Amino acid sequence: MSFSPYRRFPAHAVFLAMGLSLAACSGASSDEPKAAANNAAETISADDPEGALGEMSQGNPDATVTLIEYASVTCPHCASFHESAFPTVKENYIDTGKINFVFREFPTSPPELSIAGSMVARCAADKGGDDAYFLVIDSLFKTQRAWVLADSPRDELLKVAAQIGMDEAAFDECIRRNELLDLINENVEEGRNRYNVRSTPSFVINGQLRHFSNAEELSKALDEALAKAEADAAE
Repeated sequence: MSFSPYRRFPAHAVFLAMGLSLAACSGASSDEPKAAANNAAETISADDPEGALGEMSQGNPDATVTLIEYASVTCPHCASFHESAFPTVKENYIDTGKINFVFREFPTSPPELSIAGSMVARCAADKGGDDAYFLVIDSLFKTQRAWVLADSPRDELLKVAAQIGMDEAAFDECIRRNELLDLINENVEEGRNRYNVRSTPSFVINGQLRHFSNAEELSKALDEALAKAEADAAE
């Protein structure tokens, strides 16, 4: 008898996941910038929600360059990028305050796993803020094959949740939060409609959609954006 992945999570989580328009996970190479709604660095308003419903960001919110990553915790190419390239970008551009980095969920298959993982990360932010969110995202990427391919992905996700003090009852409550699904849907819709995001990982630098396969390509693009922002400010 075949095993359906939709039996891995409670029925309500699967039902929620079925309503989401999923993206493709592809390891796209660098390309020319594609026009978007604007070219200015995005800023996060002080009125934006905090905790699980907030914008998940690292770095300098007042930076002249904003890098947005649209990614999925079940996307192998996203996990590979975060293992091989992201540490360099974080060290050289995020931790130094040169840029503002924003992470937005863009779920890929299997839907119930991608969404559940994203929800757990967001719930972590209720108590630990953005740092807790990114700790969970990092853990999900590092252990991606283990929990996505496990006989019981739910049990593996519970282990990740336990790392940030979330017990089974809190886990089940977390993945029942409709407002989190609504927010993830909003991220997908904005990514598609505003930036033409169609695959993961996709990056938006000051309003321009780009794709990168390594840290060198992304670093070059960030350097160019920083130089442009400096030149524009000098005019």
